[in-house]
Order: sequence, then C-alpha cells, then structure tokens
Amino acid sequence: MLRIYVFISLMCLVRSDTDETCPSFTRLSFHSAVVGTKLNVKLMLYTRRNLTCAQTINSTVLGNLNVTKKTTFIVHGFRPTGSPPVWIGDLVEGLLSVEDMNVVVVDWNRGATTVMYHHASSRTKDVANILKEFIDQMLAEGASLEDIYMIGVSLGAHISGFVGKMYDGQLGRITALGYKESLGNIDFYPNGGLDQPGCPKTIFGGLQYFKCDHQRSIYLYLSSLRENCTITAYPCDSYRDYRNGKCVSCGIPQKESCPILGYYADHWKDYLKEKSPPVTKAFFDTAEEKPFCIYHYFVDIITWNKNVRRGSITIKLRDKAGSTTESKIDHEPATFQKYHQVSLLARFNQDLDKVAAISLMFSTGSVVGPKYKLRILRMKLRSLANPERPQLCRSLWFPSDLAELRELSEVLRDYRKEHQAYVFLLFCSAYLYKQCFAIPGSSFLNVLAGALFGPWLGLLLCCVLTSVGATCCYLLSSMFGKQLVVSYFPDKVAPLQRKVEENRNSLFFFLLFLRLFPMTPNWFLNLSAPILNIPMAQFFFSVLIGLIPYNFICVQTGSILSTLTSLDALFSWGTVFKLLAIALVALVPGTLIKKFSQKDLHLNGTSNANHLNSRKHT
Repeated sequence: MLRIYVFISLMCLVRSDTDETCPSFTRLSFHSAVVGTKLNVKLMLYTRRNLTCAQTINSTVLGNLNVTKKTTFIVHGFRPTGSPPVWIGDLVEGLLSVEDMNVVVVDWNRGATTVMYHHASSRTKDVANILKEFIDQMLAEGASLEDIYMIGVSLGAHISGFVGKMYDGQLGRITALGYKESLGNIDFYPNGGLDQPGCPKTIFGGLQYFKCDHQRSIYLYLSSLRENCTITAYPCDSYRDYRNGKCVSCGIPQKESCPILGYYADHWKDYLKEKSPPVTKAFFDTAEEKPFCIYHYFVDIITWNKNVRRGSITIKLRDKAGSTTESKIDHEPATFQKYHQVSLLARFNQDLDKVAAISLMFSTGSVVGPKYKLRILRMKLRSLANPERPQLCRSLWFPSDLAELRELSEVLRDYRKEHQAYVFLLFCSAYLYKQCFAIPGSSFLNVLAGALFGPWLGLLLCCVLTSVGATCCYLLSSMFGKQLVVSYFPDKVAPLQRKVEENRNSLFFFLLFLRLFPMTPNWFLNLSAPILNIPMAQFFFSVLIGLIPYNFICVQTGSILSTLTSLDALFSWGTVFKLLAIALVALVPGTLIKKFSQKDLHLNGTSNANHLNSRKHT
C-alpha cells in the first residue's frame, strides 16, 4: 500500500566506518534474526559522482554531501531474514537519474533484523533520534528543511514520521511506502488497496504470498522514476466510485492535471494547500507486470434495446499494425436502458496511438440463462492520459451487408417513432454524401429506404435523392475532376464519348438506355458526363427516370424484408410471389427502351467499349 506525504522529509545519522573503501548494506542471516541484534545505524551517501560506491557519513563527517542540494533519505523497514532489500540499488539509481541530489541510505539492519516484529518496532524512535542529530548538523552547515525528503518503507515510514514530528512538520516531504493507514496529505490506493494483480492469491504461492502485495508499493514508486511509465491517480471518495468513472475530472479545473504517483506526486502540493483539510485519497489500477502502467479511457455507451440489460462488457482495441489490447469492465454489472447514456472507466494495458477498430462484447454472466445482444446506438472513447487525442467513436454506420442493414433499419425505425424529422434528415444527408462523391453502395440505402419509409414514399425519396446526388457529382466533376477522369481513365472515356456523339440526336434516350442497361457503371457515367458535354438538364432527368426500375426493386425489397420476422419467412410463397411481381414490373420500362433503341440508337460495338465493371453502382 502506497502513501505519500507531500510536505515532510527527513535525514538520518550513522556511525562512520572509514575502514570500508566501498561500504555495502549490512548483510545478516536468519540466525541473527532468531538470536536478535543490537541497534547499529549506518548512513551511506550516494551522489552522481559516486553512483556505484557509497561513502559512509555521520553527524561529524558529512563527506561529499552538498547541503545546497536536495537530500533524500531511504529508510527500510522490518527485516525478518536479515537480507538486504533487493530494491535499494534500483531506488538509488532511479533517484539520481531524475535529479542531481544527495541520496542517503539508512542502514539499520542491525536492529530491524529479528523474527519479533515488536522488537524492531520498539527501535524506530531510537533511529529517528539518530537521524535528527544528523539533520541538525546539516542545518548547521547551511542545509534547508525544505530540501530534505524522506522515503520510508514499512517501519521506515514510522521512523520518517517521527523525524517529521520532531521538526513540527517542516520537512520538505515524506513518502511512506507499504503502509496501510491513511497518513499523508495525499494517500494513494493501488487497485483499491487490497490484493494486487500478479501476486499469489493463496499460500501455495510460497514466500511471495506474504510479501508481494506489501512490496508492490515500492515497485510502483520505482516505475515513476522511469520515463516510459507515468501512473495517473484519481482523487475519489471510494474505489467503487473511481471504477464507476465518477472521479475522472480529479475535482479540479480542466487546466490542472490529476496527481501523478510516486516521485512527482508533490506537483499537487500547491492544490492541496488550498484544501481544508489539505488531505485527499487517490485511486488507480495497475497491470500485473512491470512497469505496471494502465491507460485509462472514459467510455460512453448509448443502447437501444427495448428491455433493460445488465451485465459486463469487454472492449477490444486494434491498431493499424494489428496490435490489440482489451479492457474488461466487470467489477459490477452495468445497467443499460434504452437511449440512456452509460459512462464507464475502461483500463488498457497498452496505449495504442492509432486505433483502427473497436469491438465490444457483452455478457450477462449467466451460464444457463438466455444470451442477450446489446444493441449499440453510439459508443465513444476518450483517452484520459492523452486528452488531446481525437475521440474514438462508433455511431450510426453505412451497412456493408444484409445483417448490418437489418440491424440499422431496426435502430432507425425505432428511433423514428420519436424523432421522425431527424431520421429523415440523417437519411437524406447520408444518401447525398454517397452520391455526390461517387461512393458505391447506395443499393443498401435504397433497401433501407423501403424498410424505413415504406414502398412508395421510399421510392419517391430515392429517385429524387439519386438525381440530386448524381447532379452534384456532375457539378463537382465539371469544376474539379475533368483532368483527373481523363488522366486515370483515358481508354474508357474515348469509346464512351464516341457513342455519345453518334447518338447526339437521341441523346436523352441513349442516356436512359445506359441507366437501364449499365454497360458503364453509374458512378463513372456521373463523373464523365461533363467531359462528354451532356447537358445537365438531360443528365438530371435521365437519372430520375432511368433508375426508377432499379430503385423500385431495391425499395420494394427493403419494404418486404423489413416485415420478415425470421429467415424462413423469406422463402414463403407470399414473399416469393411479391418479389417476382416486382421484377416483372421493373422489366417493362427496360423492354420499351430496348425496343426503341433497336430502331433509333447506334449501339453497335458498344459492348467493346465496356472496359469497366458492369455492376450497377449509384
């Protein structure tokens, strides 16, 4: 458990051992822990000048300690086996890598090594007194209390607190690691302060079962000294409120950032001074492995299920390189109601910069019960760590297959009951967008029109939108696209231009023929029409009339499919006869135009000009 004091710090005293060239941390055995040891405090100074070789100092010999610089004391805790703390060297190196300072390791292993915890605890005040004597000497040499920083681990936190009290809380800062109770101006609770991810859950995990959770705070602090891991914490009343996304603003103006775990936690000092009392709790989650970073996203979800759905969700992100990361939000069931926004806090192990795809899986958690589908109307993710990044959104979409088409039509039909004008405007905008920029796939929108607006209003709407959209494409091509079309499709423009000139006297009927029997895709005809000197009026009405059969088939199909309740109903005799009737009606205009074309249009060799995909795109 990690706790950080923002305004206190301390220093300590040691007996010097000048006989050691490079003094090392006292190493004892388990035997020493059983028989007990007398208190002996040794102070070892590290600076950037002697990063790998400590210098023994005491209240009479300050050695290379520079009193004008910050001095950080590292005070270890209870040592039941007598071995040196494995993290001491990494912590010294990390501190000196981020700032030029004095680092003093307080070695009181002789005194902390015992199998009786209360024996070690009873010696903490004695160690604190020795440290006060040393700090007094530093102050006499010109040091400042504001420049003294103490990092205490477990019982070392007790010692640091005693020293801070001796100076009436005037030390620069105290950080207490591995301590459970609320102590500081800001107290950090990783994973709620309980079991830590990656630590053994049962005694079968061996010695790690007893010390892993306790030591995690030290390794989290070490992560704050590395450039590749910045752990953000969120001030909150409880871990539950944090997990439910109620504290992502940190309770401060947007210009202020949330507190950072570890070494840079004192950046929040000025804000805390303004609080009364100047204390707060901050929660955060971690990954299972070093460097333990978790990247937070705030996710907003709006669903359109008719019935309330309760369950957990898993969000998966994939970037353009194929890397994936996922977040399970399952700490408690989320409740999804129709058209109500649910806001949750998602946590990912990786920070994907350029996300290409978002997927969501919903689970009720029931093994034997029915499985429900969560129908998403809109999902939005925004990065809390990098708020400047664009938000990741998934809302209404262009359907790419019949399954998506049916799902989209259900969403819009249901929404249209309360927002008819909005759905109408949305459909028209989407249709014109695809037509204006010659984007294939309008057939799906024709089918959708039948499902949303019925067979006749849908047909009228599609015919008008097709004509208006194609004319917009005509105008855009006329102003900006002539050179591009000729440059990219020279072999396709020339034959088409020749046929247009051959049928200039019957141009309107020739254009109708091309729409009914598309030897040239409609999107290409829309783009090339200005190059072929086709008058805009004839172009507009040829699209309006010529695509009526095609639009009629699509719209009627959508109208029929929207009434089906199952796949079996698609093959009923009634549905089959309706679709056959639609096909026969649509053939009548084509037959008449083809009969006329045989008499008055010049079409010989037209098939040879067909260098494009003959599929119809509108």
